[in-house]
Amino acid sequence: MFTATSSSGRTVSLLNDADRECMETNATWYCPFCKECLQLKTGKKRRAHFAHRPNTACPSSNPESERHLEGKALLFQWLKAQGTDVHVEVFLPKSNQRADLLVKNENERIALEYQCSPIAREHIRRRTALFHSIGVQVLWVMPFEHLRRKGNIVYLKEWQWEAAYLGRLSEAPDTDLQRMPALFFFQAPSILWTAHINGYLSPRKAHARFVAHRLPQAELERVRTPATVQGSTQRNALLAYKKENRYGKRPSSTPFSMIVQAQLLRDKIPIHLHPAEAGWFLPEQTWVSEAPVLWQSWLLLKIISQFKRQSFISLQTLETEKQWLSTHLQLPVTRVQILINAYLRLLVRLQVLKIHADDTFTLMQTPNVPQSADAGFKMDQHYATRLCAVNNAIAPSGFLPL
Repeated sequence: MFTATSSSGRTVSLLNDADRECMETNATWYCPFCKECLQLKTGKKRRAHFAHRPNTACPSSNPESERHLEGKALLFQWLKAQGTDVHVEVFLPKSNQRADLLVKNENERIALEYQCSPIAREHIRRRTALFHSIGVQVLWVMPFEHLRRKGNIVYLKEWQWEAAYLGRLSEAPDTDLQRMPALFFFQAPSILWTAHINGYLSPRKAHARFVAHRLPQAELERVRTPATVQGSTQRNALLAYKKENRYGKRPSSTPFSMIVQAQLLRDKIPIHLHPAEAGWFLPEQTWVSEAPVLWQSWLLLKIISQFKRQSFISLQTLETEKQWLSTHLQLPVTRVQILINAYLRLLVRLQVLKIHADDTFTLMQTPNVPQSADAGFKMDQHYATRLCAVNNAIAPSGFLPL
């Protein structure tokens, strides 16, 4: 860690030149969080840092690798050079967390977490939720070595999918496919890569648009702004997954997949003949471990059955479906509600549903089950064109797309 408190109560940082004089006149240092005595380590092989003594119970005492210390310091120096109000290793008592870096703007606070080691998806979800609960945005940044790509394909771990979502604090659904989830990879010392995810391929890979931001010139706001893509690029990314569902391999054999496919077969719908209105990438898909063709096909059939009984539907009328998906997708109910709402609004863009001022929906056209894979993919192509009709913007100047 880089921060410590002197015997007089002043908190200093090894990354701040202004604290150097204070550090030269003090020999005893304490942890700002647990108040235990710290050791100042200034070896030649590692960047100078403070460390707890052995057998400490402090939650912030986990050993930090040289890569983590160095990356955190370089990111701090980049933000400082931008004139940003940034602080290192800030303890947030309301959520009992320590942010690697905390940026304070006029209207928001942003935590940058430099995650060097793989962690459980649930841990990313819990830590993000804690940041959000106290009004702090969070960006997960990973070392460049964690970026696995081949051309425009990025290979992802489950926890990286979770870290990709770029929702704001409200996690409000964003129906504009231009605003994509993203992952951040730091290639020390001076390039911050963004992988803008614009299409789902499998639980382990996605289509992405890669952008290299040169530091220190790149501004944080530019780095964290979701990029836009050309409609043709987005269309090809969406159709790659749809084509695979029509002609390629089937979804992974998970308990959820087996339940959904069994229900579809009872309705005489093998997965390769799923309705063309299902199986589309949404930004919120980064929360979900299961394939979009599965949960969307299941939900679409439930929505159609609702319209057989009533003229209008809303999120409230889909309460049973929300609870079922929450259980089987292993997601909090609040996230499932956002997921369902995002899908309903995608159906509006497909002109299957019409949305009204009171957030209710009516059916404009009844989805049909295709009679062949070719017929299904022809409809997929039609819908992909419709989804991307307004997505012909070019990324802002200053990006370096590769």
